[in-house]
Amino acid sequence: MIRLVVAAALTVATFAAVVPAVDDARATRTDATIERAVDRIDRAGRSLATTEDATPTRERAATRRITVRLPRASLTAAQPAFVAIGGRPGGPGNRSAVTFALAESPTRLRGLSLPVPVRTPAGPVVLREPGRRSVSLALVGAVERPTLVVTRRPPGASVAAT
Repeated sequence: MIRLVVAAALTVATFAAVVPAVDDARATRTDATIERAVDRIDRAGRSLATTEDATPTRERAATRRITVRLPRASLTAAQPAFVAIGGRPGGPGNRSAVTFALAESPTRLRGLSLPVPVRTPAGPVVLREPGRRSVSLALVGAVERPTLVVTRRPPGASVAAT
């Protein structure tokens, strides 16, 4: 009987010591996933700005489509509360930044190194639901003053990962 009680106590103590490490690993993995997506957005925006000419309208603009994968909560990944391109959710938008947060962590801000300003016509592009979400980047405006327009692709639209 004493052996059973000691074994149960050791199991509970071991589990209590391991859980914070597992939570930290889940958050680290999700952070890395989001950081890779931000890097792809940054590279695509720089590529558009340095290799393409701006056009007056989005219909004929050079465009890149980026797929952002938001993981579901699992033993190996934490689910992000949001990822917002162009500013904080509910904010004014038109910022060269991506903000994101996990469920119980502070909001992180990552600037984009783009040679042109960012415009988000409907405010920041906010992604909340897990799964693959597409974002469209288009180089619009006069050739001497181009702007990178960021919009969310509708779920039924065709997707080409960049």
